[in-house]
Amino acid sequence: MKTLYSSTDSAYALLEIPYRDWLGIQESPIFHFTPDQDDSHWLSLQQSPSLFRYSGAVSLVKVGGELYKFDGKIRKELWQSGKLQPPETLMAQVFDMPEYEFSRLNSQAQAKQIQTLSPNEVIQGIYQELGLIFSSERIKGGFISEAINIALRGRPRNLQDKRMSHEREDIDLNKAIKLFSTELAFLDSINPKPDLFVTGVLAGALIMLGTHRDLQEFFTRLNNRQGEHQNNLEDPVAGLIRTIERHRIDDQAMPSLLSVELCRKTIQCITLWEEGPGSPLFWRRKLVSGIDHLPYIREMRRAKHIEGERDL
Repeated sequence: MKTLYSSTDSAYALLEIPYRDWLGIQESPIFHFTPDQDDSHWLSLQQSPSLFRYSGAVSLVKVGGELYKFDGKIRKELWQSGKLQPPETLMAQVFDMPEYEFSRLNSQAQAKQIQTLSPNEVIQGIYQELGLIFSSERIKGGFISEAINIALRGRPRNLQDKRMSHEREDIDLNKAIKLFSTELAFLDSINPKPDLFVTGVLAGALIMLGTHRDLQEFFTRLNNRQGEHQNNLEDPVAGLIRTIERHRIDDQAMPSLLSVELCRKTIQCITLWEEGPGSPLFWRRKLVSGIDHLPYIREMRRAKHIEGERDL
């Protein structure tokens, strides 16, 4: 790295940097959202040798003595893919930036990133940030945000009322996933089948597991479709499996409401399971109708000490 120019106030400098050294410079969220020319623009420069050096002109920011890439995202992808020949050295403008401004720009870039990602991609990013590694298709795919909303608020986000103090703020998904990390790890360990652990069932599982109940056998039997039958009656596991199948063929015009309904029925099946085979309600012929899930959510919130958390 060679300094070609440095201003007297050290707010600006011009460096000559080997391509390999530039690759090793840190990348903040700003780098991924700084506007740049598209692929065709940079590839067209290959037809003009006199402009080859132009493709190697980049910018850096210097914050607290540390260098960060500011632009060059598209060129980096082209250079690393072999579509564009990288120069041996790059000419880098370096701008000093105070830490408060760097932090603000990064926050704005992160907000843009979230807006461009699908909900499950946001969840997967949170997994990575928290160091959570899942192996099952159902959990690692990240399609759990609606189940989390039902588990914490009783209903999906699109049905919550922002006029109510406890529903005004969106759920902090980072905090919520950390909160349910133990429950998610358990469910992941049984490799939950996506066609059984649909949104409403997953929400019910998070609620009931979050109250520190021992439900390993129940969910393992559910996942393995090991419900039992006796004299044309079925146990709560078999009943829940049949309930899930019924919901799959029911009218899907209002899937959010159906997810809440299925959460209530999942909780009812769990409570019947806890009563045991000796209970007169354990063996049933009719499908469960569902019970009020809100008391169980309140119990779970108390168990996890989050009663006053407005962003959960």
